[in-house]
Amino acid sequence: MYVQADAAPGRQANGQGGLFEYDAFISYTHHDRPVAAGIQAALHRIGRHVGRLRALRVFRDATDLTASPDLWGKVSEAMDRARYLIVILSPQAVASGWVDKEVTQWLRRRGPDQLLFVVVGGRVTWDEVTQRFDPNRSDVALPVLTQPGVLPTEPFYVDVSADAPWDPRAPMFREKVTDLAAPIHGKPKDELAGEDLREQRRFRRLRRAAVIGLVVLTVLAVAAATIAVVMQRKAVHQRNEAVAMALAAASRDAAAGNAALALALAAESSRATPAPLWQATSAMVNARIAFDRSPGQQALPPMTGHASWVNDVVFNKDGSRMATASSDSTVRLWDPASGRQVGEPIVAADGAVISVAFSPDGTRLATGGADQAVRLWDVATRQQVGEPLAGHTGMVRTVTFSPDGTRLATAGWDGTARLWDPRTGRPIGEPITADPVAIYDVTFNPDGSRLATGGADKTVRLWDPATGKQVGPELAGHTDWVADVAFSPDGSRLASTSADNTVRLWDPTAGRPVGNPLTGHTDEVLSAAFRPDGTRLATASNDNTVRLWDPATGRQVGEPLTGHAGDVKAVAFSPDGTRLATTSDDETVRLWHMITEASVGLPLTGHTDGVIDVAFSPDGTLLASSGRDGTVRVWDPRTGRPVGDPITGHTGTVPAVEFSPDSTWLATAGGDHTVRLWNPTTGHSAAPPLVGHTDTVFDVAFSPDGTQLATSSEDKTVRRWDLATGEPIGKPLAGHTGSVYSVAFSPDGTRLASAGGLNQPARLWDLTADRPIGEPFAGHTDQFWAVAFSPDGARLATAGDNRTARLWDPRTRQLAGPPLIGHTDAVNTVAFSPDGTLLASAGDDQTVRLWNPANGRPIGAPLTGHTGNIIAVAFSPDGARLATASADRTVRLWDRLWDVDKACELATPYVTRSQVQSHLPSGWDMACRYPE
Repeated sequence: MYVQADAAPGRQANGQGGLFEYDAFISYTHHDRPVAAGIQAALHRIGRHVGRLRALRVFRDATDLTASPDLWGKVSEAMDRARYLIVILSPQAVASGWVDKEVTQWLRRRGPDQLLFVVVGGRVTWDEVTQRFDPNRSDVALPVLTQPGVLPTEPFYVDVSADAPWDPRAPMFREKVTDLAAPIHGKPKDELAGEDLREQRRFRRLRRAAVIGLVVLTVLAVAAATIAVVMQRKAVHQRNEAVAMALAAASRDAAAGNAALALALAAESSRATPAPLWQATSAMVNARIAFDRSPGQQALPPMTGHASWVNDVVFNKDGSRMATASSDSTVRLWDPASGRQVGEPIVAADGAVISVAFSPDGTRLATGGADQAVRLWDVATRQQVGEPLAGHTGMVRTVTFSPDGTRLATAGWDGTARLWDPRTGRPIGEPITADPVAIYDVTFNPDGSRLATGGADKTVRLWDPATGKQVGPELAGHTDWVADVAFSPDGSRLASTSADNTVRLWDPTAGRPVGNPLTGHTDEVLSAAFRPDGTRLATASNDNTVRLWDPATGRQVGEPLTGHAGDVKAVAFSPDGTRLATTSDDETVRLWHMITEASVGLPLTGHTDGVIDVAFSPDGTLLASSGRDGTVRVWDPRTGRPVGDPITGHTGTVPAVEFSPDSTWLATAGGDHTVRLWNPTTGHSAAPPLVGHTDTVFDVAFSPDGTQLATSSEDKTVRRWDLATGEPIGKPLAGHTGSVYSVAFSPDGTRLASAGGLNQPARLWDLTADRPIGEPFAGHTDQFWAVAFSPDGARLATAGDNRTARLWDPRTRQLAGPPLIGHTDAVNTVAFSPDGTLLASAGDDQTVRLWNPANGRPIGAPLTGHTGNIIAVAFSPDGARLATASADRTVRLWDRLWDVDKACELATPYVTRSQVQSHLPSGWDMACRYPE
């Protein structure tokens, strides 16, 4: 039984007890694969209802047949499950034999019904008489189709030879395939075509709607994504700002006790946002100031383990070990690199251990304490060597080896100093009676030729250890007992500390004091130690601090080192001088990094009278200063060294100096009523003097294009000069009622600002018309000293006698915010940084202050160092440095106070990654590279 041609497509019975799985089977040779694929695709589409995957299920071996050893069996099985056979007739199909085999099988099992043909690239001619394709007139007829009587009537076929590439969307090809599809669907062609057209239109409408819907959804998705991105960026921005502010706060908190960590946190705060927050910059400046004032930085957490006062500390010769002595009767060894205790403690006595010393070769330790005995210990085994050295009748206060290790000196509360042979434990010579009451310290000089002692009698004494005789008179001056004595590394100085809260320096050869007592400690000074290079002296006191001194000048270096919670008992430098160890009755030992000096205000000296003005060259390679000594000096700002000889020519004070925009000229203003132009490299005059003012010229300013020079004078006028001719431009700008101290061009060169005169506001001038712009500025109630435009011209800063700097809007000539209050005396100068994010002011209170011009808030603490009024301030072209000129005869360079790279450079030697990481979110990318 065969399914009729008008049966509806679907899974119908195949007459063999099964169902038709396919509506059609396409028989073709692989050479005709493109046309077969096109027919299959077209049959899938023609008559397809919206919502269905395909209109007909069509079998084609390339899409439906899996590889199998029994290929023919699979093909035969598929043919049995198909309602129609579509045969592609082509020269290649005739030659292949495979298609002929499939048609033969179909005819044998299913008969001629449901058999459709497609002709490609040839022709077929039907012979009605013989009921076959005429083999003589048909070149694409399969052999089985040329046999007489094979088909009862001429079969249906379509010719698609001209329709390559057989695109199912092509109208002609689609129409021909519709001829094939109609009998399979069981519908007339016109009906199927009509349905197909309607479905296509419906599909297009739905597709358009879907496309519109997708577009809308896409737009909504893009909008949502954009909003999400914006929100995410906003969230990231807010998070970064929050992190920056938290780091800035942490930096401020750390500045007093850990300046290096404060500097690192400020650097991280500055880099947390694309542009540093003012809080970050403020924290950076504070941290730089704190770092500059801190001579030492805690290297490790406090080292704990002792159960009572830690009385003494000493390093071995190579610095690999440190020994401490404690009132808990023990000596402990430490690894200075890690801060960890090495091995078990040495139980040295029943009472307090007051002093400990390494032998020069590091194999022995000597201890002395409350039990009146001196003991020697093997460092490797921690065992006592021999019997205690007995002889003292009071507490042993100190033990020390001679530089060559052949002698051991000890001193105690029995008033004697004693010498011992550490190899035999025997005394050398008679005891030295150095004090009738007590000797608190004894030490050898660097070559071992002298001993120094300090005692209860308030004196320091020198001894010849070979004879035990005193050398020279007592070194007197202290007003209370002498606690410690220490020789400098070259033996030229001797330091002594006392319960009178002072430190004294002595010339041990001449037997006289050097300079005045070093004062600063507020309680008994118990210990002193020279740095191995002799550049520093460290002292420890009962005021809980350690102080560093410059032995050459007697001045304290930086702020005291604080952290101990009790009296600081002892100090000792590591052999390389990079670390300082301190002990305290708070039962801890602390290690400090000695910070290399990085002054934030390097003084440049050379002027013989007050310095009035300072200016950087626009290329940043030179710094010029001028002063009351009538000279102009040029400096290298990188090294602080002078460049060439002083420039002379003016016959009086030189109040102002300024470089041309191309750095080729240096203009100076003189008390001799002239303006002069110089070659800054050679110091030679570059043009005749500009003459016209009738009194002191206070200020000069180049126009942005370098073609003009503006000058202001005590003659109450502002003048402009043509630099090409040296002639005045127009008439003097008159209107001030007093001296004009400052003049500045706007960044676009169209306006000029001037300031000066008692109770005389600043003025703006229109240079295109040589006339004033509106009314003068009103704000300062006393003398105006300086005026400066911001780099974008949107703000004007002024400085005055009323202790304030002010910001103005030049368009309205109104104040742009409240006065900048902080100076305690007249403000003489103001300057914007090149990027406009900072404003510097300085004045008679001898300080420089930094401000955020956007909100008027101060940035960091005032910069101090000058000892006279500050007259001028200038930023370097890169904004990294600040130069100031002062009546104290110096120029100071304030180096990169707000620069992140400089902060990293200074902080990283003293800060670990983990210290910084504890203040940061997880996974945060750090600004500096810290050691682990």
